[in-house]
Amino acid sequence: MNETPPEIGNESLRKTAELDRRLFELESLLKAGEVLQGVLDVEELCQLVLSMVRERTLVSDLAVLLLDEEGGVFRLEACTVPDTPSTLTFPADRGMLWSQLRAGQPFSVVDLEGKPRFPGLFSTHALEVLRSRVWLPLVVGERVIGAVTVGESPDSGLSETELDFLGRLVKKAAVSLNTAALYREIETARRQLNGSLHKLSLLFDITRALSAVSDLTQLLRIILERALEAAGAERGSMMLLDDASGELVIKVVYGLPDAEVERQINEGLIECQRFQRGEGVAGTVLENGTPLRVDDTDEDRSFQRGNSSHVRSLICVPLNVEDETIGVINISNKSSGLPFGDEDEEILGALADQAAVAIARARLYEAAITDGLTGLHVRRFTIHRLRQEVKRALRYGPGLSLILCDIDHFKRVNDTWGHLAGDRVLEAVADQIRTALRQDVDIAGRYGGEEFLIVVPQTDLEGAADCAERLRHAIEAMEIPVEGSSPLQVTMSFGVAQLSPGENHKDFIGRTDTALYQAKEAGRNRVVRAAPPPQTASSR
Repeated sequence: MNETPPEIGNESLRKTAELDRRLFELESLLKAGEVLQGVLDVEELCQLVLSMVRERTLVSDLAVLLLDEEGGVFRLEACTVPDTPSTLTFPADRGMLWSQLRAGQPFSVVDLEGKPRFPGLFSTHALEVLRSRVWLPLVVGERVIGAVTVGESPDSGLSETELDFLGRLVKKAAVSLNTAALYREIETARRQLNGSLHKLSLLFDITRALSAVSDLTQLLRIILERALEAAGAERGSMMLLDDASGELVIKVVYGLPDAEVERQINEGLIECQRFQRGEGVAGTVLENGTPLRVDDTDEDRSFQRGNSSHVRSLICVPLNVEDETIGVINISNKSSGLPFGDEDEEILGALADQAAVAIARARLYEAAITDGLTGLHVRRFTIHRLRQEVKRALRYGPGLSLILCDIDHFKRVNDTWGHLAGDRVLEAVADQIRTALRQDVDIAGRYGGEEFLIVVPQTDLEGAADCAERLRHAIEAMEIPVEGSSPLQVTMSFGVAQLSPGENHKDFIGRTDTALYQAKEAGRNRVVRAAPPPQTASSR
């Protein structure tokens, strides 16, 4: 019986064991490749690679560094070393370390005595914190995309077999990381494209909305609503520059905790704090004409907190027309709870550019239709609005009434106290008229020197007469200060009429004027209701 020599049997066992090891490693690499290929998230992939390396080597100090080609630096993407700063970077300077990475094979970063082989680079950029001894290059083709750093092995160093396995593992990981990075770039580009399309759509809607609005207050409300929508914010305000005082004045607010206070501010019944140039965030933006963000209002000294302020974060953008800043948009408290970012600033800046032009146009329009002294509408615009209301009332109903009023003995005021006193009387009367009107419903204008025309839609004769009577009492009770004299008191006479079927605006004004003349003839300081127009033969 032939026996196999011991040395031949041992060699056979050794080869069998080596073959089993290689088959096991090949199977492990294939499975690792399958797992890595199924992941498209860069952060998840990096953690997975570190887990695979740790499982193979039992090394606890591991890290993944990826190349930011645009920035020209390697950035720390994942790390298991305690107290390692997440902002760790070092430049891709094409030196000796770069040459080792390009070779694509594992290499030691310490010599036989354990001293760094790249002391300048490691010391300058604090790479010692990684506690690494071996680096595994992440290379795709001839392009370096990063490296996996491996610390000291508990078994006094990595064997050639382990290094060979890790080298092949990171080659597969490099392909997967490169694919994931491309996928991330595509996803980022897709989100940016969707964001850009959303911004374009939003700006288009804003431009279309702003071009159709000429009323300044309504325009400001639309702008603020769109700004809040664009930034995903809870609160905001629109502030315009008062040319007379040079101060910023709040015109519209949204999102205040007290809804009633918000309403009164928006209707001009409450005047808020004004800001000088350079004062607070808004004043600084007014002065510099550039946006300003405050991530935490508790820590920023430029933010002036009121007693009831609930502002956490803030972005303020200027309303610039050519080289002039005419106001600011304040947006605060993102709904997500996060601070505002560059994207918010970009979209709000684009919105503000559109809004500033619309506001400037609305101001010009408002100046053209507004009497400079009283702030009421000019005669031509008031009659234009009356004609519109007459058409609407004749077609749809309900009633439409008209009030024509005149300051009694106004010439005596000018002759006795001068035209400056006369102007103060006109201003005071106009203020009383504005107070008596329903906002966004009634229309008031300066009809002549001291005559005022008030259009009262959806109101019958008795309702308009009651309104006129209240206004008459309010004017009679006024005391108007005049320099060098005791306060002036004036009275007014009123004619009131209700639109009759088939009546045009000229006849309507004529009947109201007749009623006013009758009030004057009857002794002034009274309200006279106009008689209905005579019936024609066709109406009997």
